[in-house]
Amino acid sequence: MPILMKTTNLSPILFSLIILFSYSLKGQESKTTSFIFSNETIGLYFFDNMARVNIGGKYGFIDRQGFLQIPCQYDMALNFEDGLAIVREKEKYSFIRKDGSLLSSLIFDSCEPFSEGYALVSIHGKYGFIDKEGKVVIAPQYDFGMGFTNGKAVVIKNGKNGYIDTNGKLVIDFKYEFSLPFSENYAVVMNNGKFGYIDQDGNEVIPCKYDIASSYHEGLATVKIGELSGVIDQKDNMIVEAIYQNISSYENGVAVMMKGDKYGIIDRNGREVVSAKYDLLDDFKDNIAAFKINNKYGFINSDGKEFIPAMFDKASAFDQGMAAVIQKNNLYYIDTQGKIIYSSKYAIPSEIASNTQKISGYIDGKEKIDFTIDKNNRSKVQVILTKNFAFDKGNVLTGISD
Repeated sequence: MPILMKTTNLSPILFSLIILFSYSLKGQESKTTSFIFSNETIGLYFFDNMARVNIGGKYGFIDRQGFLQIPCQYDMALNFEDGLAIVREKEKYSFIRKDGSLLSSLIFDSCEPFSEGYALVSIHGKYGFIDKEGKVVIAPQYDFGMGFTNGKAVVIKNGKNGYIDTNGKLVIDFKYEFSLPFSENYAVVMNNGKFGYIDQDGNEVIPCKYDIASSYHEGLATVKIGELSGVIDQKDNMIVEAIYQNISSYENGVAVMMKGDKYGIIDRNGREVVSAKYDLLDDFKDNIAAFKINNKYGFINSDGKEFIPAMFDKASAFDQGMAAVIQKNNLYYIDTQGKIIYSSKYAIPSEIASNTQKISGYIDGKEKIDFTIDKNNRSKVQVILTKNFAFDKGNVLTGISD
């Protein structure tokens, strides 16, 4: 699905490298972002039974009944994950719990989500880690870092990348020009401008010889030789010859490839399940991907079957059995059979109690929604939903349209 980048303070050089990786290895994403919109910008999503709302430019959280549980007081907020959410106020970051209390004071210059029980934070230009009690367990001392995977985290010092364990001990020395977190027991590293792979002990198992390399997924990784992409296994066997402009990560045995200026699908053996014929093709999620052909959008499964024909003006990726689509300027949610399961604006009840005041706010700063505020208690806010509201599938409360 389209790239959704979380708020962070990356160094410009590292940020550029990460963007280069994302776009070079998954070239179609730079195009799909502009046409396949994120569900999150058009619906109200719940994570840990809490959803972000924005009133007057400030963020807070409501519960599934639509009542404001955490007041809209933050300049920025990310979704809850495992009971914690990143918030920002006056350029300082921290985490809040679901009861609204802060995990620590708003003292950090940046925060990243927790991974394996630790969160990357920065203060005064240096990076370290805190635990879920808000305690600093690895003092900010690095020029940058990434979250823990397989008990190791990428950290950067004096322009070189290395890896530490959860105790802060350096386990792989600072010697790489660039590196990525471990995935399937291997990590991408760069030396002398070329990319290869190391194992958990820091041994170079595949030499740094590729122009670009991606992390392993399902035992396979995309690599670039010159301007063309191929696929290798964990023994460096070339499974798919480098004949494509780009190849995405494998998902359930298939990957999206780009050949010339068109997109298609290949399997683990490099067989073209669908030849390159689409103008755009999103990555697979739950064996479904959105495609564009002749300026219309439809959906294809991993077997190459167009099970929902190209008939929409825009489309999002499927999420838990639903996708948002636009047809003739109308917004709908459809199921995997193409059946409309919800298509409605928020309807404002005709009778509003005299002790309430109706105002307008925004979901994630994008879509308009109406609220009531209790005049006697302005912290009591409830989202007004349709009277016959019965749609609450997965993480989506409802759709929103202008």
